[in-house]
Amino acid sequence: MAFTGTATVKQISDRLVRITGLSLASAASGVIVPFGAVSPPAGSVVLPQSFHPQTYAYGTGTVTLQDCIEVTAEPAATGVATAIPVSTVKTGTTVADFAATLTNTHGSLATPALEIIVRNHE
Repeated sequence: MAFTGTATVKQISDRLVRITGLSLASAASGVIVPFGAVSPPAGSVVLPQSFHPQTYAYGTGTVTLQDCIEVTAEPAATGVATAIPVSTVKTGTTVADFAATLTNTHGSLATPALEIIVRNHE
């Protein structure tokens, strides 16, 4: 099962995107991918084309997208929101195969509305 709700994706800067309007049913997962991802799962949230994450050299190595993209999810419901733990797993190392999978770790409760921030540290 994917995210529930309708995603509102707003790019705040070249390196920051805010996503609202979504929640996760109990034990459900939702996927966020960059624009240009090859074969994103159905129901994925696709980041704007103008958000340009990319690998870069640092020291003697390369910093991959798993290391330079940060994804956070916070409760964003009005009133008192019960915080439900949401895990984030990042896979892939290039724009073509990168995905951030957010999973509601609670077995019987849905998350409240979420504010998801995707940040590119470059």
